[in-house]
Amino acid sequence: MSKPTEAILIGAGQRGAEAYAPYALAHPDQLQFVAVAEPDEARRARFASQHHIPPENQFTSWEDLLERPQYGAAALVCTQDWQHTQPALAALRRGYHVLLEKPMATTAADCRNLVQTSRDSGRQLHICHVLRYTPHFRKMREIVQSGDLGQVVNLDQRENVGFWHMAHSYVRGNWRNSQLSSPMILAKCCHDLDVLPWVLDRRCERLSSVGSLIHYRPENAPPGAPPRCLDGCPASQTCPYYAPWFYLTLVPLWRSFVATGKGFEKLGMQLNLRAPGLVKAISPWVPPLRRLNPYREWPLTVVAIDPTPANLEAALRSGPYGRCVYHCDNNVVDHQVVSMAFEGGASVTLTMHGHSHIEYRTTRIEGTRARLTAEFGVGGSWIRVEEHRSDRQTVYDTSASSGAGHGGGDFALLDAFIKSIQGDCEPARTTAAQALESHLMAFSAEQARLEKRVVSAEEFSTVDL
Repeated sequence: MSKPTEAILIGAGQRGAEAYAPYALAHPDQLQFVAVAEPDEARRARFASQHHIPPENQFTSWEDLLERPQYGAAALVCTQDWQHTQPALAALRRGYHVLLEKPMATTAADCRNLVQTSRDSGRQLHICHVLRYTPHFRKMREIVQSGDLGQVVNLDQRENVGFWHMAHSYVRGNWRNSQLSSPMILAKCCHDLDVLPWVLDRRCERLSSVGSLIHYRPENAPPGAPPRCLDGCPASQTCPYYAPWFYLTLVPLWRSFVATGKGFEKLGMQLNLRAPGLVKAISPWVPPLRRLNPYREWPLTVVAIDPTPANLEAALRSGPYGRCVYHCDNNVVDHQVVSMAFEGGASVTLTMHGHSHIEYRTTRIEGTRARLTAEFGVGGSWIRVEEHRSDRQTVYDTSASSGAGHGGGDFALLDAFIKSIQGDCEPARTTAAQALESHLMAFSAEQARLEKRVVSAEEFSTVDL
């Protein structure tokens, strides 16, 4: 039996430590982390403890880590968006194969530089476009490419960001300000812009875009609303963005699970909404409910490393996630539409908005022989095909196993990355060269929105936002 691939982690935050690194704990025969770089002492110590990393292999900066001789074959770079480029470039030059969190960079020039450095160094660079590895989008691509829909005429993709998720990540959180991170269409929708050309197996020829920040602005604050929710907000009983209501009850998150879930897990979520005390009492004896009480996963672990109620309340009193959504330094859009013309004449639209009641993606593809509709949610997913002539309907359950991140895409991506660098798999689906197209589409969409014009495919390669 071959030895596990040894890897380093740069950035032990939510995506690095909680989404991807658990693959090593579940599959120690395939992946082992041997060093970590993380400036936050508590996060660094927790990750090192989980993966048995000795003190001499724990670093506060990626620079210190990459100055050392190469530790293993792979490096996972999971820093903040604006911190992706330099550690990824340094890791490639040091000799590591790199798995880089999306978006690969916040400028088109840096994206191209990463692709070129991967080629020059002879090292693989994969981008975490996890949707390509989900059962849901793999099945969608299979259906489209089979010809069962006939010629694709129109595709409508909707990224329905839950109001609570918008407030957490894009108003209060790390992706709230495009100058500090990246445009919303890149930060949130580069997944969609990646998967659409892949599903259709066609390229975008031109696009336009509209969108703005409508709601999360000071003039929309309730009368008398203070800068922080816990500073005596008069709208605490009615505001859907009141931080303690969300983070201490998670009601909107459970609603999304119920709306898109199935089976016993859905029943458990429904019971948790109606009688959380009962679920807490019986969860030790009912394995599917143990995850709920106490729940210690995203988004709570972003607010507090140890998300006990007391720690969460303390964080809300002083940290960014307790701020009033109308009094933050956010500037990214809360809604945007990208209209695209693809090769072959198909019209494609991507709608992103941050006011959805539940968190899910929806897809509608109109073909000359059949229609495809689909939902991809936090609790489960499905695809329905309706044939024009026979009116026959075929429904596919594309749900991943309970608790699988991004519909099963997170772990499937790690599996493919490891096999790819070992030279033992089908061609990779998420190399930097493949991901570059979707990133250039995102930059072009933002340019089209700001300049109020159509951007052609010929311009994609020259855009440099």
